[in-house]
Amino acid sequence: MKTNAVEFGLYSIGFTIASLVWPFVTAGQSTLAVRFWPTFSDRYDVATANFVLLRALKIVIGSGAVVIGGFVLLNLVVPSLGMTEFTGGMVIWTALFAVALGASQFSAFALRAQGMLHWSILPKDILWRLLVIIIAGFCSELTGVQALSIVALSLSVVTLVQIMRMFRAIGSLRDITSPPLGEIAAMKRAEWALCGGEISRQWLQQAATFVVAIMLGPVSAGAFFAAQRLSNLLSIGLIGTNQVSGPIIARSWHAGQFQRLQSVMTTVSVAALTFSLIGFGFYSVWGAWLLAQFDPAFSDAHIVLICLAFGQLVNAACGPNGHLLNLAGQEKATLFISIVAGIANILCTAIGITLYGLIGAAIGSTIATILWNVWCTTLCAKRLNIHLFKIHSVKHISGIRTAIFSQKAIKK
Repeated sequence: MKTNAVEFGLYSIGFTIASLVWPFVTAGQSTLAVRFWPTFSDRYDVATANFVLLRALKIVIGSGAVVIGGFVLLNLVVPSLGMTEFTGGMVIWTALFAVALGASQFSAFALRAQGMLHWSILPKDILWRLLVIIIAGFCSELTGVQALSIVALSLSVVTLVQIMRMFRAIGSLRDITSPPLGEIAAMKRAEWALCGGEISRQWLQQAATFVVAIMLGPVSAGAFFAAQRLSNLLSIGLIGTNQVSGPIIARSWHAGQFQRLQSVMTTVSVAALTFSLIGFGFYSVWGAWLLAQFDPAFSDAHIVLICLAFGQLVNAACGPNGHLLNLAGQEKATLFISIVAGIANILCTAIGITLYGLIGAAIGSTIATILWNVWCTTLCAKRLNIHLFKIHSVKHISGIRTAIFSQKAIKK
């Protein structure tokens, strides 16, 4: 987007706040859908499994309304605090973007659980970004508020399409049947920890930008945000395989197919690491040029990008560790790890800024990312006996590839 350094910094702050808030919208329902829909579909029938999605959507709508109400109240308070750079438009568009992010996260996970992978991945991961690029390409220089409105409105459009597709797959709402009360109670017990895990996980990923904005100002926050956005691209391979493998992981664990689960986890980790290594090498050479595309002054943040990219390299190498823990009923342990790592992220980033400025912020954030991944990977091995890099366990790679990328295999 065409913005100056200050406006891009304000946009990055709004984007970061929305990213921190959207887990309050999903309230743990996205992971809940992937965990319980395949299980109920196998254990009972599709009509019973659809109860999970309908119940979850009602919770997401209610949570979204509460979040918007909270931001409306905040909009009344901001002028009295003297925060003139955060106009009413910035607050309202941040709220709408947070709700759109939460609804998009839920709809993508719900469609993934139903086996509609292309509908799960394409709208948000590809079409939304293309739509933003096309719209921004026809605009002259944008303010932070205008840039935020573009990403919020375009994401809302593609998310509505996803939700409509989900309802089409569900069919008549009158055909939905409730599972036994014991199953509903199990869902309720799990969703609180899953919600807390999503919130603390986002703080682990996003809070560093917020800390930079408070301590160094919007321009430095913009540079850090640009480096963070680029570094996060190294996890695209992991995100993509998570989208596909989630229902397989849930079904394999609850069916006791541990050898198959071990093979899938190792294959996903190796594939994600390979993709990330290629990207890390590219950033080592072309990183400064890529940062300059956001703003010429951001090219000085090349070392920041490399530090953050190293953290994402470790994240990819550790594979879908937290995902497995949540789907295997270890959501309380994941919540505890995420809270500790999230607090460490804020503290390490603040200490790093005090010592080494923006580079110190990147080092501190990377330390927290590595802490979370190593801890979760260790827990997978100790509690679940799943070792993400047990290479010799990967047998019949072609069969695993078919299992991961075939929708028929997912729906069975």
